Amino acid sequence: MQFTMKEFLEAIGPSASLIFASWIFLSFLQTRYTAAYERYRSLIDERRQNLKKKPDEGVTDEDRHQRSLGGQIGLYRRRCEHMRLATNIGVIAAMLLIITILCGGLQVIAPDAAVIRVVGATAAVVGLAMLMVAAAFVLLENSLIRHAMDDEPADLPELESQQRHRPKDKRRFAHT
Repeated sequence: MQFTMKEFLEAIGPSASLIFASWIFLSFLQTRYTAAYERYRSLIDERRQNLKKKPDEGVTDEDRHQRSLGGQIGLYRRRCEHMRLATNIGVIAAMLLIITILCGGLQVIAPDAAVIRVVGATAAVVGLAMLMVAAAFVLLENSLIRHAMDDEPADLPELESQQRHRPKDKRRFAHT
């Protein structure tokens, strides 16, 4: 069981790029999650402010802007949930890729330990697959962003009429 530090570092070096790439992706996920959450909070704050004005200004619950805000709040809540899940999956994937690197280093120390190869290979495959799952959530979130853009002018009749002239699949929005 003799090895040099150079052998150890050469074993883990190439795999380190996987970690850096996964952490960059994780940063991207966290940025999207934070942005969606901040927008969610601002929409709720706007809704609260408008509801406080209601008795003085005679605004009803059926006010178009309030309905639009309500729909967008539900949409952004779903976006936050998707991005939170994607971020959690990304963290687990990064941890698995770190295990892959550690197994590569341990393989230098104990070259005959088959369990290290199996654990390392499994961690690499599962970690990379989980990155793909996290990326799929980004695609899902992108479709929700499109819905938010479509619904944004719902309380402005001149812009909403433009939305009606678009094909149905491009203007659908599920209010929750």
